[in-house]
Amino acid sequence: MFAFLLSIAFVVLDVALVALAAVLAALLRQGTLDSGNWPQFVGVVLPAYLVTCAATGGYSSRVLTSFSAAAARALLAMAVAVSIGFCAAFALQVGGQISRLETAYAIGSALAFLLLARSVGARIAAPALQKGAEHSVTVVTDGHVPTEAWAGARVVNIHAKAAALPEGELAFFAYVGHLVRDSDRVVLILGNVQQRLRWAETMRLCGVNAEVVADLGGLKPIGLSRWSGSSTLVVSRGPMTLGERAAKRAFDLGLTLAAMPLALPLIAIAAALIKMDSPGPVFFIQTRVGRNNRHYRCFKLRTMRHEASDPEGARSISPGDDRTTRIGRVLRRTSLDELPQLFNVLAGDMSLVGPRPHALGSTAGGALFWEGLPDYWTRHAMKPGVTGLAQVRGLRGPTQTREDLERRLAADLEYINSWSPLLDLRLLLRTVAVVAHRNAF
Repeated sequence: MFAFLLSIAFVVLDVALVALAAVLAALLRQGTLDSGNWPQFVGVVLPAYLVTCAATGGYSSRVLTSFSAAAARALLAMAVAVSIGFCAAFALQVGGQISRLETAYAIGSALAFLLLARSVGARIAAPALQKGAEHSVTVVTDGHVPTEAWAGARVVNIHAKAAALPEGELAFFAYVGHLVRDSDRVVLILGNVQQRLRWAETMRLCGVNAEVVADLGGLKPIGLSRWSGSSTLVVSRGPMTLGERAAKRAFDLGLTLAAMPLALPLIAIAAALIKMDSPGPVFFIQTRVGRNNRHYRCFKLRTMRHEASDPEGARSISPGDDRTTRIGRVLRRTSLDELPQLFNVLAGDMSLVGPRPHALGSTAGGALFWEGLPDYWTRHAMKPGVTGLAQVRGLRGPTQTREDLERRLAADLEYINSWSPLLDLRLLLRTVAVVAHRNAF
């Protein structure tokens, strides 16, 4: 109950703080509320912020008790909300009617208020939730499993007490009620199948939180679900929830649309130079592996002579490669050849940040990337990115050895396992420093 009330309190607090920031910005810039654009800010940015924050888990008790996690969700939500606001102003052609300075005041004030609220909230909520989370555990076993590891739990060995178990439902349920008194969690570890079923049904009828430990032959489920009337064991989950994927998608679209006014002229200029430099198409389109190992068509500006292009990517680029054109060397050195991948982001095949996509024929140490690396396919649990953790660490260019690939794969899996909105923001900012790199040739 406390966790639910905490989430509701922060939603109400955010509404008040963002509205207050908009009003203060109007008063600071205009000196009055009659001529400011605070109603538009509250009407567009605030709902987008609340939806994004909720979708990314920003109001969960787990996040709100950690300042870094809560601050990251708030920053991401505000970035998405402001991007949506700018896109709406551009689409409605009302940008000239909006005060840029007032908007900057509103955004800055809102972020300051929100971060302050997260800081104070984390200090108050964490101890309160920890105190409320203390619970007792009762382990019911038939003696087939050692009990030494269950420190702090109340252990009941029904095999040793078999003679003392009462007969008749009334007496038995009264005994069980006394047995699990005040327990927040009951764990059943019973080797006898009939006993396991009996006690599981008893726990259900008693209305207590109970779970069964069972031998699954090496299978390691992480949860339980249902499908078509049957119980199913959940054996794996993706690295992101539906809400997190939606927020990441909104983030990608907002920044990509904002970057298009700059990217499109650069692509047009590069296209003209490519046509002047060598015959052939402007774009190099190559099949690559995307999320969930699905194939998609990846766009790049052509940097090689058309007749020497390598659709499968079997031959890695190398310094002084005779296939590269003059303008191609410049494009690769500055990473401008990757700009058309923004179209892939808009199409939903790629994300701005993620593991870089590999060509199907790429090899390392004479073997295809996935040969001999069992975890290779795991890197496709998320959409490939225009930039990624491996790239900002300088792990780019050809993969000559297996060790080169292992280092990149380790970086990709680290990103997948530690993804957060704040990490994406950091990697995008750090990408600017490695756009021109010694391995970009």
